[in-house]
Amino acid sequence: MNLLGLSPVWAAVLLIAVAAAVIGLYLLKPAPRRIVIASTLIWERVLHRKRRDAERWRWWQSLLVSLLIALLIAFAIIRPDTGQESTDGKRIAIVVDNGPSMQTLRSDGRTRLEYAMAEARRLIAAGGAGGRTKVVDTMGTLGAPVFEDRRRALAELDRIGAAARGKPRFPETLRADAKGDAARIVFITDGVAALDIPKGVEVVSAFEPAANVGLTAFDVRTPPGDPRRYEAFVAVANAGAAPQRVAIAIAGAGRAPVERTLDVKAHDTRALTVTLPDFVGGPVRASVRADGDAFALDDEAYAFLPVTKVAKVALVTPGNRALEQALRLDPRVVLTILSPQQYATRAGFDAYVFDRFAPPAAPAAPALLIRPPHQSWLPAIGATRAAPLVESWLDGHPVLDNVSLRDVQIERSVTFRTDAMPVIALARDAGGAAMIVASAAQPRWIASGFAIEDSNFAAQASFPMFVVNALAWLLDEPPAMVRPLGLASVPIARARVVGPSGYQKDTRFVPDATLFDADVPGVYAAEGETGRLRIVANVLDPAVTAVNASRLAPRRSAATDARAPANAPEPWFVLLLVAILLMMFEWWTYHRRLTL
Repeated sequence: MNLLGLSPVWAAVLLIAVAAAVIGLYLLKPAPRRIVIASTLIWERVLHRKRRDAERWRWWQSLLVSLLIALLIAFAIIRPDTGQESTDGKRIAIVVDNGPSMQTLRSDGRTRLEYAMAEARRLIAAGGAGGRTKVVDTMGTLGAPVFEDRRRALAELDRIGAAARGKPRFPETLRADAKGDAARIVFITDGVAALDIPKGVEVVSAFEPAANVGLTAFDVRTPPGDPRRYEAFVAVANAGAAPQRVAIAIAGAGRAPVERTLDVKAHDTRALTVTLPDFVGGPVRASVRADGDAFALDDEAYAFLPVTKVAKVALVTPGNRALEQALRLDPRVVLTILSPQQYATRAGFDAYVFDRFAPPAAPAAPALLIRPPHQSWLPAIGATRAAPLVESWLDGHPVLDNVSLRDVQIERSVTFRTDAMPVIALARDAGGAAMIVASAAQPRWIASGFAIEDSNFAAQASFPMFVVNALAWLLDEPPAMVRPLGLASVPIARARVVGPSGYQKDTRFVPDATLFDADVPGVYAAEGETGRLRIVANVLDPAVTAVNASRLAPRRSAATDARAPANAPEPWFVLLLVAILLMMFEWWTYHRRLTL
């Protein structure tokens, strides 16, 4: 029994007490009233004609109905269970696999997870009133599980949802249970995730082969030598057992989709490059369609394109061959070389690169400064360090994306003070002093504390990438950060993050960064005092697309449907409903003078 942990004995005592109370109330008779009358002749005739047998029958009928109503209400309060009691006395732990592959549709239209939930409900119902069940999932949704009664176990089961990202894990909390004989452990899974399952765990298969075609790669870039044109690279995998004709559509903002058709063999991957004519900056979505596709999570992928334009850049330098060559490698740059004396007489540039020079006033366009002298609009210069090492750098920032400073050897460098103005410390030395800083305030600027001639940076493979990234960030065209689904970090302090649907995301703040949950594929926007970034979150994982990579035998839906409990109301609800109906019957019979 479920109410207050009543045992069957105490439940019987409660029912007997309720019955005794009802019978006792019916046996009570009110004290007779004494009335003085002139004669008893008339009353004696009335009593002589009254049929006492009918009166007794009405009394017994009324008692029976009232007793039945009271017992039904008592039974409803006790909440009797119609299931069988556990015969072995052991508790059961149910582990439900809710990894991404469990979202695959089965032949009956349900997902594998819905099949697993139905099987779990059957197991909980089979435990009976005395059963104790622990419900756990492989994605850690439920936290710390405990053994509970049937009602609470079903409530915990309803909290399990499908996960779109992350790697399933067999719960560590159940490994101790698996080693002993305290509990029976049942694991309901499709077998796609390679998990370390302890010995003694019963595995119930939710697997059924399904057709699935998904995107495993998607990238949009400009071809070398033509920065005003885009090309998309797409890879499509067929995880099914039959060849598929796949329709691919690539859509951009305000542009008609570019469509292609691709034939992909069973268990094979095909790739193609698609030219995107007349595409401009903004989000780009790639999607695939195929007959019978049973898994939708990998059918879409996103990219974000910065606005492409040719930028007029002025290199203000007394002479720097390595920096000039790095700038000329960028096909978007139209380079003009000026001396420091010529800077004041020329204007009309989209960006500046100052080499060992800085104007007294901040320029009207963004600027990259290499070992600048102190000016009032720049951070104060600290101590000069001899042979410093770059100890740390923000590799997640767009300026240092795919840039390594580990092997850069520096003869001398100045440091910048970051306490007087809001700047981003992109690189620091062993003492924590800032060696490369940036400002996201318009117009943006980046300053390096060491000159090209005072280091081997120009000889590093990362140097051209640093120059290209710096110009892209300065011109407010930072490339979008690409992240998998799940917890994402943005190198912006206390940023506001907006998801693909336009709603603000919940965030957590850590030093110099913001964390948020990228739970669905799409383009996210993060904005703070130090800048704005876009984050592209995609699945693009062949392991996720391989929804048939299971070693378990398929299991038909009819097997579980035949044993699954029907969605019938709880017994206590039925008892309470019958009691209400009897109360209505009692009211009707009373007014018809059929009962007392």
